[in-house]
Amino acid sequence: MKTAIILFFLFTFFSIYAHAQNVAVLNINLYPVQTIEVNSASQTVDLDYKTRDDYQDGVSVTKTDHLKIFSTAAFAVKVRSEKPTLTNPDSTNSINSSDITMTASQGTSNSGGSFTSSPVQLSGSDAEFLSSSKGGANNTFNVKYAASGGDKYINKRVNGQSPTVYTTQVVFSIEPR
Repeated sequence: MKTAIILFFLFTFFSIYAHAQNVAVLNINLYPVQTIEVNSASQTVDLDYKTRDDYQDGVSVTKTDHLKIFSTAAFAVKVRSEKPTLTNPDSTNSINSSDITMTASQGTSNSGGSFTSSPVQLSGSDAEFLSSSKGGANNTFNVKYAASGGDKYINKRVNGQSPTVYTTQVVFSIEPR
């Protein structure tokens, strides 16, 4: 009888204890986040033709840490020119945006590991500029802008302008991969 009473109390105690519990569901919801920023210190890119060699050989400039990318997963960066040509408001001449070749390289911060990049000729259509199979926080990339030589821009100067500036907007976009 003693055993039955002890078993009864134990069963009752554990039954009450079991009924006093409840659960909550904890979820971690991961949403895709991707941002791309052009470094505010290098938003203007000048390709200067100042010497005979510049006109013959072409010119280039590399903007260090030009792009900063945050992505929660694999991504691709595309680039395009706002217009198919670079223009000057005082000239009927223009320069094809495809005369500009852009190349990316690793910047000073790259937590996402390896990436792939090939030189891209700028155009009015999106072209894949760089990609990564992993995301990363605040990865930076250098961008090299190079323009044609071969004396291609002789007779493109406008009298009274020094320098004569042909311009377009370069548009970068990021997409999930």
